[in-house]
Amino acid sequence: MKKLFLLMAILGLGLTSVKAQKHFTFGLNAGIPLSDVEDTHNFYGSADIAYRVDIIKLLDIGGAIGYSHFFKDNDLQIFDAFDHDDLQFITAAGTARLRILAILFAGTDLGYAIGLGSDSDGGLFLRPHLGVNLGIANVLVSYTNISADGDNVASINGGVEIKF
Repeated sequence: MKKLFLLMAILGLGLTSVKAQKHFTFGLNAGIPLSDVEDTHNFYGSADIAYRVDIIKLLDIGGAIGYSHFFKDNDLQIFDAFDHDDLQFITAAGTARLRILAILFAGTDLGYAIGLGSDSDGGLFLRPHLGVNLGIANVLVSYTNISADGDNVASINGGVEIKF
């Protein structure tokens, strides 16, 4: 009986790891800053890793961690009054994704952004997105918003995810 239980446990773990590979993604995004940073920062870039599992046939949920970077506008450095730095964040979020059609999906990431550096306060992280499933990759558009102490750091993005 113990051997049968051990065999079933090993098979279960093996099948779980196969399923994990289906929903593991690595994503890269690039975008244009909006709201409170659109005048001082000119480019947004991010990278994230996510893992999602099927809850029902059309819905996946999971978690994601990532790095977000708002690059300062170097043209403003000639004016001392506009002294500012790049804004950098480590993000940790829950993620949900609803498959709308065979190749279309919509979802959101909701969590917390940890500010790195003196000019980056942490805050609520939100990234709704729409995407197209292309097999081993997804192409998506998203809106990123980080809210802290009444300030909003936001961007509109385009990105790609590679599935593992």
